[in-house]
Amino acid sequence: MKKCFILFCLLCVTMTIQAQMVIYTDNFDGYTAGQQLCSQNNAQWTTWSNTPGSAEDAYISTEQASSGANSLKITGTNDIIYRFSNQTSGVFDIDFNYYVPSSGSGAYFNVQHYYNPGIEWAFECFLYSSGSGYITINGSNTNFNYPSNTWFPVKIHVDLDNNSASLTVNGTSVITWTFSNTSEAANGICQLGSVNFYAGAPNNATGTYYVDDFVFTEITAANDGSFSFSPQGDIIVSVEGANSSQVYPLELSNTGGTPVNYRLVPVYDVTPGTAQNEITLTRAGEVGSGILFSSTFAAAAIGYTATDLINQSLIGYSLDRIEVYLENVDLMLNPKIQIYDMNGILVDGPGEVIYEQAFSPVEGLNSVTLTTPYLLDGRDLWFGIYYEQTEETAAAETKPSIGCDDATSPDPHGNWCKTSVAWDHLNTHNSELSYNWAITGYVNGTAITPWMSIAPTAQGTIAANGSTTANLTLNAGELTTTRTGKLYLYSNDLNNAITILNVSVTAVGVGVDENGDLKVSIFPNPVNNELNIAIDHLRRVEVYDMNGRQVWDGVYSANEVTLNAHNWRPGTYMVKVTTENGFVQVEKIVVK
Repeated sequence: MKKCFILFCLLCVTMTIQAQMVIYTDNFDGYTAGQQLCSQNNAQWTTWSNTPGSAEDAYISTEQASSGANSLKITGTNDIIYRFSNQTSGVFDIDFNYYVPSSGSGAYFNVQHYYNPGIEWAFECFLYSSGSGYITINGSNTNFNYPSNTWFPVKIHVDLDNNSASLTVNGTSVITWTFSNTSEAANGICQLGSVNFYAGAPNNATGTYYVDDFVFTEITAANDGSFSFSPQGDIIVSVEGANSSQVYPLELSNTGGTPVNYRLVPVYDVTPGTAQNEITLTRAGEVGSGILFSSTFAAAAIGYTATDLINQSLIGYSLDRIEVYLENVDLMLNPKIQIYDMNGILVDGPGEVIYEQAFSPVEGLNSVTLTTPYLLDGRDLWFGIYYEQTEETAAAETKPSIGCDDATSPDPHGNWCKTSVAWDHLNTHNSELSYNWAITGYVNGTAITPWMSIAPTAQGTIAANGSTTANLTLNAGELTTTRTGKLYLYSNDLNNAITILNVSVTAVGVGVDENGDLKVSIFPNPVNNELNIAIDHLRRVEVYDMNGRQVWDGVYSANEVTLNAHNWRPGTYMVKVTTENGFVQVEKIVVK
């Protein structure tokens, strides 16, 4: 998809990944002609909006072919994506054959810096049907020529290790540039996200072209960050005595060659509480002007992080009403109040829609009471408005608008908007739009006392081949009561972007065991060949390496056991000990 600005302008064979190896190749001959690509293969290919089978999905064609009988025809509303893996290291080639008919309006393709498109364009490439074209990088165009009405090769070479890229068209080098540049600026990220074949063309025309013999090759192996944690599995513990606590250490590791960012978010199983006093959530000052959009749909949202909710003692409250200022509502189609999920760490801003409610808009202040109030359970809270408009309205001078304040310094959680697939800040493409949305949420209920905490930090960066310990403290309630929730583990490792663990802590009395469960004794440490574990009423021992791989899982009915560690590789391990009464203790050991 071509880059859309907000307002003025806002806007098949798979192979093992090794050095100098083909990762993926597709000549489109394995598909049924006359059917859509992503409907036949949505493992490697998708559409811009991730909707295989939609109008964005392109058809397999026999009209032209560089090899075999088939090729991929891009025309009309087609918008095809091949996703890479958000690589930040390594050297890669993207090769394909291209056919642009001289009778059409031209062609277009781009590369995205992110796996999910619409966040950052690495470059945009436009081809006139007459045989000339240009690539846009850092706001500047570089021209090139190509042969129309015949197949010609295109090569995109990306060296992430040196932040460099080059484009070669029909065997002629066009340009070499700094890959972290975007199509419009020089402040992007050095990351390989996806390639986009969109039915665009110069002068905002609709293009028609063909793609064949797509090949993605790894020239130098990537050494990206690789996130893991230990011990694996749900966190189910018992503690002795009412209102007692236990520290559950989680070892967070990065076995890759580049840093990994992580974030841990405790989430609570909560029930609606008694309404006490209404609290207002807003990021805006006095209502000022309104913002119009030139797209066929728009969404605006504000947010509160998990830390915000804890600091304001709002976990357990319910969001039951949302207000927003609107103008020219007679031109507004399908307006909805929306609530969005937490988005993790790969992409900032609101996540997927988890609640929406249609309403009938009025001029000025709109106050919408939610049919089903939304419980604040510890996740980031995002809420706002969505609406649509016709293409005629989008192109006209008079449009619907969403109210904002007159701030000169925008709140980073107060000005999110979306006119395509991805969310962005209102002021990203125009620094003059330093406003916050005049959107307000009202919460009411009874706050709970958070019983999970993480030290020393719930969010940070793990260096290459490094590790850190996150100590999860679990506070129990009264005797025989069980508190339940979840722990969300996020990272920017695309292969392990999110893990959700069930968490429970139960307060128990001394009961049958008058002496209680004694502290576990694990020796020797460091370990040579044998590991001894002693604790009364031992039931289970689990041992995990720093990649989260379980190397031992034994069930016992004893007070002491000896584990054979002879075959364990040297390194750090986490030992998880569980007793018959449900007590859990985790200790770190080192194997020589």
